Amino acid sequence: MESRTRCADPIDMTSAAQTIDTGVSTNRTLPADVFPPLPHHCETRDGIRYQVRPAAPDDADRQHRFMKGLSESSRVTGLSHEPSAGLLNRLVRTDYRREMALVAVVGEGTAQTIIGVARYGGNPAFCELAIAVADEWQSRGVGSTLTRLLFPYAKTHGVRRLYCRTAANNLRMLKLANHLQMTLRRSSEDAAIVEAWRTL
Repeated sequence: MESRTRCADPIDMTSAAQTIDTGVSTNRTLPADVFPPLPHHCETRDGIRYQVRPAAPDDADRQHRFMKGLSESSRVTGLSHEPSAGLLNRLVRTDYRREMALVAVVGEGTAQTIIGVARYGGNPAFCELAIAVADEWQSRGVGSTLTRLLFPYAKTHGVRRLYCRTAANNLRMLKLANHLQMTLRRSSEDAAIVEAWRTL
């Protein structure tokens, strides 16, 4: 299965999650909660091709380079640019039934580089959402595409609401959350934090 999209329109991932395309003729189909979405081929707003796929155990080094390269304003709140080996292992080993991590990558094979990550996890019904895009790839549709691919996958796996917290001065994240039709409000505990959520 191969598809390509330039814009960040909602995409039904249910069928993509069910069929394994091995390049060999087969009728074998797995339930959506067993196998994650297959790679999805996309283009940035300025026409650069990239691929979205689930995070995999061999992404640890790629994930490390990605996190190390993020600026302070682009990093997910609370995550260091020098993650421990344990955290890296946790980030790339995903239980596809209870959580999902999608990565946007450029390049092929061992030369792939992660340019963006969107993930959810936590409470089975109300999950925390985290999005990060490499600085040089921001404002090019990567974050919105990742998240719009993540939303339907979460919904088919029983998630009713996704939420996140971001700094009130993180204008790019606030713009993305608004674009994704998330509800925004100032945190009652900290005026410097904005809470965003979307019911699926």
